[in-house]
Amino acid sequence: MGRVLRCVLYSVMLIVAGMGSLMLMAGCGGAVASSSSSGGSGGSGGSGSTWTGGGDGVWRRDAKYGEAVTFDACNAHQPQSGEYHYHVNPVCLRYQLGDNITRASLSNLTPGYAEKTTGLVHSPILGYAYDGYPVYGPYGYSTATSASSGVRRMVSSYALRTDNTTTRTSLPGWAAVAQGFSTTMATYSLTATQYGPPVSSTYPLGRYIEDYQYTAGSGDLDQYNGRYCVTPDYPSGTYAYFVTIDSSGNATFPYILGLQYAGTVTGGNVTSITESTTSYFANHLMVGSSSSVPAIKGWFTANSSQYAQIIVPTVPVTSTLTTTWTGNTSPTYADIQAVAYSANYVYVSMAGLASHVMGPWYLNSAQTQVFPNLPTNQNAIGKIPLTPTAATTTHTQTTGGAQGRWVNGVSMFNMEDFFSWSYTSQADVGPA
Repeated sequence: MGRVLRCVLYSVMLIVAGMGSLMLMAGCGGAVASSSSSGGSGGSGGSGSTWTGGGDGVWRRDAKYGEAVTFDACNAHQPQSGEYHYHVNPVCLRYQLGDNITRASLSNLTPGYAEKTTGLVHSPILGYAYDGYPVYGPYGYSTATSASSGVRRMVSSYALRTDNTTTRTSLPGWAAVAQGFSTTMATYSLTATQYGPPVSSTYPLGRYIEDYQYTAGSGDLDQYNGRYCVTPDYPSGTYAYFVTIDSSGNATFPYILGLQYAGTVTGGNVTSITESTTSYFANHLMVGSSSSVPAIKGWFTANSSQYAQIIVPTVPVTSTLTTTWTGNTSPTYADIQAVAYSANYVYVSMAGLASHVMGPWYLNSAQTQVFPNLPTNQNAIGKIPLTPTAATTTHTQTTGGAQGRWVNGVSMFNMEDFFSWSYTSQADVGPA
């Protein structure tokens, strides 16, 4: 069994109409979780238990299903720790970077983002996962290895299951492998105490990440939500993850990364830089020699001298912007504040706050119940491998918390929300 990074989880328990309990968890200091040598990395029911949420860890609630009501217009929110993050399609960042998206209104409350339908270009790098591979927006080359093949939307190879439409008595192969139950991609039959709730209006298909099946070749991307391809930044080819959306721009599972990384994870959040580095960007200026390495030069620094701004949630809703708020009493610079690199890693320093407007956040779609958490300065350092390597027999699970960094320094989370079904309680349960 691999190593386990332990972290302190801070939670806030809320009751959301129509969805029961909602708990938002703070991220861990790093993204590395234990991995089994079989290629699986398990939850509480599997052989390599790493599940740190509540319940049994077999039927894990989808963050888009359970938490989307609390997202701002940029598809982001924060737990009690204030760690602002996107679980799905980061539309505001994509708009800033010119990633095939339009904005219908100047209103920060209702910006009206929409996907372009013509004149598509290859998506830019939106971030890096902690295995070192880039994360692109939704658009890539039609043929993975041909830059002259045109550009189109990348399609996920996941879809809602067709074999478990009334009961939840088995896991799809990808989830069985990721959780450590199995070493093959075959459907895995569970024991009675591992069953999930029957499918119903209260527990519809799509509530849990295990409600999705992966079919190799049905889309463009693999089980990790990426592919090997050429890109404008890597004309000789690289493995790359892609943000997944449907033709209307709605986020589609698994959204960013799958439940496991494609590569070997040697990056993460660090508290300090302990090796000799070369400074590339600091104090809002380029301070080093130019670089052709995408993972060094590709961070979003254009707005680094801008203060982060939020719309504080109020009832009734207002659109007033502020650079100070509860928990953030001094103006804080947004986006990336420093970039340095060694022979093997690039280090990015940031507050974890975006230069696009953040907020407001509510507990219900009517926006009559204020969400209690506000973003705060994380004083974070992200460590990204410069020479990523593909994992072979061991794939690390993407657990809760930061799985990487977007190019604006905001945390990249996966599809989980720390709730899962408890057979004993016969309900979704969050961490104690």
